[in-house]
Amino acid sequence: MLLSQSGAAVEESSSPMTKGKELTGLMACTQKRLEDTARVLHHQGEQLDSISRGLDKMESDLDVADRLLTELESPSWWPFSFKLWKMPSETKPKWDASMASSKALGKEGIVIKIPAVISQKTESHVKPGRLTVFVSGLEIHNSDSLLMHRFEREEVDDIKVHTPYEISIRQRFIGKPDIAYRLISAKMPEVIPILEVQFSKKIEFLEDALMLRSTRTSPLAEKGYSVWHAASGLSDRAMHCEASSGNQEGRPLQLQMSEPLISEGDSQELRQILRKLKDLALDAESELERQDEALDGITAAVDRTTLTIDKHNRRVKKLT
Repeated sequence: MLLSQSGAAVEESSSPMTKGKELTGLMACTQKRLEDTARVLHHQGEQLDSISRGLDKMESDLDVADRLLTELESPSWWPFSFKLWKMPSETKPKWDASMASSKALGKEGIVIKIPAVISQKTESHVKPGRLTVFVSGLEIHNSDSLLMHRFEREEVDDIKVHTPYEISIRQRFIGKPDIAYRLISAKMPEVIPILEVQFSKKIEFLEDALMLRSTRTSPLAEKGYSVWHAASGLSDRAMHCEASSGNQEGRPLQLQMSEPLISEGDSQELRQILRKLKDLALDAESELERQDEALDGITAAVDRTTLTIDKHNRRVKKLT
């Protein structure tokens, strides 16, 4: 009888410690998973930094290629002025056209201007250029600043947003083919809200654009935020259980004081783990924000590099 009573007492006294250890172990596993996620996230950031450095080196190499092409276009042994040996009338009309176009454009307000990759409905190939949004309409220029087409505001029949980075603009005609252009740009998300205001009744978001538009928030940042709040809630519930254990009936006050739900050592360990979880979540959030900025820089650099390479290719073809 005495042995059974002592065994029951030992079991009762060990059960609160077991619950505390289980809770501590659960939080330690959560901390380990978040640490692993943070390591993967930082490794991803290092890869993005490496890509940025590679693009910077590529732009530097393209600058060297530009200087070499300039020397080939106007060799030092040619005694006359620049490019007289290579079809002198080739550059003057383009310069005059671009100057006339720029003077005409200066009379009205430019809302935004972005580089873009352009394709026409009747053409299969794409070419670099730019999209300019005015108060009175839209203009599409090629890489030589020559006007390809101008859409007056009332002439635009529909604008379709395929993705946040791709749109198509169409002007319908009766008895002849429609005029339609498809444009892709990393800066298109800056233009789409402006087009929504100017062409609210003519703009249409397709399914892919709507799906991507609804998921702009960063899931990993929300995950880090939710981990911290879940951990805080878990700690609050543990403290609440510890406080409510004092209201149990049929136990003396001394017994309640001597048998807390979680021991003091486990409570201290839980607080340390929660502080680490908070630091990890904040670090993950700041790293995600930094990587978002790095991705924006990478997409802009890729667009610039693509346009520069295409321009160099055209210059090389003229030399051969």
